[in-house]
Amino acid sequence: MSDLVGYSDKKQIGIQLPSNNFCHMENKLFNRNSAKRGDKVLSCLRFLSGMIAHLSAVLFTSHIIYCAVPGSTLFSWHPSLMALAFGFFMLEAVLIFSPDSSLCMKLNRKMKVRIHWILQLLSMICAWLGFIAIFTNKMRSNKSHFKSWHGTMGLITMLYVTFQALFGITLLYPSLAKKYNWKLFQLKIFHATFGLVGFLIASATLILALYSNWAVSKIDGFWWYLYLFSISWCGLTVMNQVSNAYLSLSKRSSGL
Repeated sequence: MSDLVGYSDKKQIGIQLPSNNFCHMENKLFNRNSAKRGDKVLSCLRFLSGMIAHLSAVLFTSHIIYCAVPGSTLFSWHPSLMALAFGFFMLEAVLIFSPDSSLCMKLNRKMKVRIHWILQLLSMICAWLGFIAIFTNKMRSNKSHFKSWHGTMGLITMLYVTFQALFGITLLYPSLAKKYNWKLFQLKIFHATFGLVGFLIASATLILALYSNWAVSKIDGFWWYLYLFSISWCGLTVMNQVSNAYLSLSKRSSGL
């Protein structure tokens, strides 16, 4: 009798094991498909976020230039050039590396890097010309410099992004990094991190510019809030891109 019970138990166990294995494989496959669907949704959302950032940059810069009428006065060059520098060139220099919304998706890494530093160079040229325009305008008007929050943050922004641009030159010459025993991937992480901080400082300066006398007198209520949304959205988009791209890289480099 005991032999029959043992045989029955073994038979039951033999039947249950394949069923459990099948259920385990089915759950694993379901979770994998769910993860893929989740990744596609996130990729679509990042694509839409990037496209909104591109559109916001064009609208913001073009409307600022329209309101300022560059060349009408010396001051008119300041908002026009600063909008080009930080609202368009610098943003596009970062978004070109986006895996979801880059406008140069089909280009290889080397070409993207080249376009990146060209856009950053144009950004720096426009920024310093805009800085010289407002500095000279205040000197002609016998006004004090860097007394407002916007002026103070503007000076900090100019010094910071200039230093960041000079630091970025080291990435164009890998032999220089090897000479001083620097690891190239660490320099890339530092450059991306400090670049993000610089872009956020520039974004804060642009938001403070919305409270200046010129902006209040030139920009209507709807456009004012649209500018605020555009600057904030672009800042969040760049923050998301840099954190997603380099957070995993920094974890791998630290052995986490």
